[in-house]
Amino acid sequence: MPLQVLIIGGGVAGLRIGTLLSENNISFKIVESRERLGGRVLTKHDNTEDYFDLGPTWYWPDTEKHIESLLNTYNLSTIEQYNEGDSLLELSQNQLPKRIAASNVNNRSKRIVGGVNALVTALNNHISDDHIILNHKVESIYQENQSSYSVVTLNQYSQTHETFHADIVVLTVPPRLVLNSIDFRPPLPEPLQMDLLNKPTWMGAQAKIVVTYQYPFWRDENLSGNVVSWAGPLREIYDATTSSGKAALFGFFSLPPAERNLKSEVSIKEEVIQQLTKLFGSQAQAYEQILYKDWSQDGHTVTEGDKLNIESFPSYGPPPKYFSNMLFAGTEYDAVHGGHIEGALSSANQISQEIRNIVSSSSK
Repeated sequence: MPLQVLIIGGGVAGLRIGTLLSENNISFKIVESRERLGGRVLTKHDNTEDYFDLGPTWYWPDTEKHIESLLNTYNLSTIEQYNEGDSLLELSQNQLPKRIAASNVNNRSKRIVGGVNALVTALNNHISDDHIILNHKVESIYQENQSSYSVVTLNQYSQTHETFHADIVVLTVPPRLVLNSIDFRPPLPEPLQMDLLNKPTWMGAQAKIVVTYQYPFWRDENLSGNVVSWAGPLREIYDATTSSGKAALFGFFSLPPAERNLKSEVSIKEEVIQQLTKLFGSQAQAYEQILYKDWSQDGHTVTEGDKLNIESFPSYGPPPKYFSNMLFAGTEYDAVHGGHIEGALSSANQISQEIRNIVSSSSK
């Protein structure tokens, strides 16, 4: 019988592995705990063609060649991140923000037209529906012998268990979530456990917010929309106006999860509008909608240990080898582009090659 690959997690890494295995006629299934694909990719649409990313937003074409190649393959359009005019530096509540050159804040990044979910959709379109199983949370993985596993899942609709058998298991969920939410029998070796524990979930402590407007009024004042702040609830702000011209500002929070948890979502949004008003004037109060996502509250993504802001860039990369047929893929497992979509794609490409090598060896 041909080898069966079970991919745990239907984010960018899991989907990319799926497309590559499909191209090579390798049998696989993707098991995803959410009711949707994409993982940390979260693009919100209103009732028009407008789109706003509350997960990953940008890529950098000068250095990120995997995503650039894939976007070209799927004929997905991109737009330059708006970066014209001045940016603002807000140092304290008692000082007016300072104008600085926009290029000092953000430069040469691009966004995908339709949001990053356009890439998720393109990947999904190259995988047959019968390869994807949603709403199934992996609870345990039992090693049956040196060459196969039993993977027990909980159907989160019916609350019933279903077991899948696989010759190769690929874990694409964040490392700490692997360690925290899946029971391994036998247990993972201690060096592997420590490696997973020491890989914090990228953006796990963050929340993101998008505020939409009728038009990008800040541009009238020769402002890029870029802000770095040490005084408000948002630490970084950017212009998120879409390719169709729908105006928006997008921000990352300085408030850690513990502080956000003490506030209501309504009060957090009010504080954001107050900050935007101070920065950009009274027109900031005439918003159309506010979109908000607190990733620290997403049980499909984070553990309790992830609810602290990452103060320095983590040391990401492949974990120690366990068995040759248990593999790890995702943005935290890439040493060069960890934390970016590029890291997920780079890791997926590498792991797909390892799977092809295993399948090739087994057929000889």
